[in-house]
Amino acid sequence: MSLYESTFIIRHDMSTQQVEQLAESFSDIIKNNGGDVTKTEHWGLKTLAYRIKKHRKGHYVFFNVDAPSAAVQEYERNLRLSEDVLRYLTIRVDALDPEPTPMMQARASRDERSRRGGRPSDDADSGDKKSGDKESGDKESGDKESGDKESGDKKSDGSKAANAKEEEAKSTKPADDAPKADADPAAPADGEADQSGDQT
Repeated sequence: MSLYESTFIIRHDMSTQQVEQLAESFSDIIKNNGGDVTKTEHWGLKTLAYRIKKHRKGHYVFFNVDAPSAAVQEYERNLRLSEDVLRYLTIRVDALDPEPTPMMQARASRDERSRRGGRPSDDADSGDKKSGDKESGDKESGDKESGDKESGDKKSDGSKAANAKEEEAKSTKPADDAPKADADPAAPADGEADQSGDQT
């Protein structure tokens, strides 16, 4: 039997229970055709990179499959027929990884951080913060007004600088009639033809 990894995306409007039931039904299709699903992971509801069939989110499900190709073909046929499945991808691999996928490892580390990293909330401190926020809000509005004045000054400075650059560009343009400084004085000018070769 061959080894496969398969991932499919289910519509976002289905509940987690419905997603698990649908995943179980696809797993049963593989088992009924002589295969085995060695690992099932529900990655959860994720935002899609682009809209698929007018959906912006989807439930991701991952399978490690040990099955003959006929079982995988039947499994993929059912994925195509299901209106609940937005996309699927099945690839053949040399060996199945029994460890959790990086998607599940990231989820586990997030869950672990949230359990141990919660900040304690002190009621005494929160009262001080509220009054301090009001004062800092007044300072911010004063800064905003002075920032508007500064931005107006910057705009006028910017237009002066632009005018100065234009005048400088006009004064530094070389005249078309002036001879070029890097040209060889012994060489004939572009308009003059070398007459020595024409006389025969």
